[in-house]
Amino acid sequence: MVIALKLNGSLIKRRKSDGDLFAMMRKRLTVQYSGMLILFLSLFIIGVYALLYTVIWSEQRGALGAIADSEFEALKQWSEQGGDSRRPAPRVVEDAFAISNDQSFYYLIGAGGNVQLGGEIQPRLREQAMQAIAQGSFKRNEYNQITMLTISGGSEHEARFLITARELTWNGNQSSMLVIGKDVTFQHNLFRWLLLLLVGMALLFFAIAVWFSFWMSRKAMVPIARSYAKQKEFAADASHELRTPLSILLTSIEALELELEQSAADVPLANNFLAGMKEEVGSMTKLAGDLLQLARSDSGELMLNRSSFDAGLAANKAIDRLRPLGEKKNITIELNAPTDFIVDWDEERFTQLLTLLVDNAVKYTPENGAVQVKLADRSVKGERNMTVEVKDNGVGIAPEALPRIFDRFYRQDKSRTRLTGGHGLGLAIADQIVRSARGTIHVDSVVGQGTTFAVHLPL
Repeated sequence: MVIALKLNGSLIKRRKSDGDLFAMMRKRLTVQYSGMLILFLSLFIIGVYALLYTVIWSEQRGALGAIADSEFEALKQWSEQGGDSRRPAPRVVEDAFAISNDQSFYYLIGAGGNVQLGGEIQPRLREQAMQAIAQGSFKRNEYNQITMLTISGGSEHEARFLITARELTWNGNQSSMLVIGKDVTFQHNLFRWLLLLLVGMALLFFAIAVWFSFWMSRKAMVPIARSYAKQKEFAADASHELRTPLSILLTSIEALELELEQSAADVPLANNFLAGMKEEVGSMTKLAGDLLQLARSDSGELMLNRSSFDAGLAANKAIDRLRPLGEKKNITIELNAPTDFIVDWDEERFTQLLTLLVDNAVKYTPENGAVQVKLADRSVKGERNMTVEVKDNGVGIAPEALPRIFDRFYRQDKSRTRLTGGHGLGLAIADQIVRSARGTIHVDSVVGQGTTFAVHLPL
């Protein structure tokens, strides 16, 4: 449902949902609750993964670095004793190196690129390692991961290796480089499967979070819904209870007025009192009726009783009843409607809607003003629509007040409340009538120049 308003001569739209207000609120609370839970779960999962990743890889780098440092010290001592690390390493140095679970290969590369010392778990690793070394993939004291092909179970597989390097120098220049690597395929696959596991758990937890949030939102809305239901029931009951004594009072006042008119005595003070009482009782009766209609509308009981009628004739009757109100301020009310404008709509609601809009225009139009009412039969996207336009040259509506003019009990200028009459419910009821028919109501107003209400009702 779309209700449009215009600020400073431009259209403002207020979108209203046809759905249940509490269902919308439950959805909003569900989104908020689940959003917070998902955020905390995401941070927790990311934190756990990052912590495990940091701890395990730090341990692997530490273990490989300890081996590299130990072997490097053996090489360094041999180099310092001989004075030149570029010469082939003796047997005693080779014995310091060993292939194990913590060391899959090691190579001592001379300045010319030749392998001075080396060993690996599989011979084919040497060629791949030499190619990576030639490409400059390894730097001193850094740790890198590369993928190399290995043979396992008679078939070729990709394996992941963690590699580090140490440099031996002679006279300030690099003489050889020690490169060692460790098979970390298990750890690499572990984190890949761990990531998939955590993502799966996250999706499961997210689903649980959404369900739990929906359950919590329903629990949270129960007391609010009960309170709202009691409020609507109270408004409806209060309106019914008020209308009965007010009707009796109004009938009694009219009987007293009739008796005073028929009596020979002239009692102006009594007549003034009765007139004031009659006006106040009438105002309270109208307020009770308005509250009852709004309460029914809130509970979804406001339904259109469609029937065929002449909209121009119905509009003319409604305006005739309002002409005395305009004549008090010397305001002319003009009607422009097509002849034989037969529509299939709710005649009672149409009359009430037009009465509310024209009454509002007369109230806020100064003396010697004019109110123009225009009806039109239009087709919008192949659908027949009735357009009702009520235009005045009154005080207008301030831009900051436009978004609230359909709010209940809202008055732009509260100091004019007693002067203009009413309780600020007229436009709210008009809004409800239009929305119940899936129509739109637009307001175009300029302060000091007047206001135009345009209503589009699908027929």
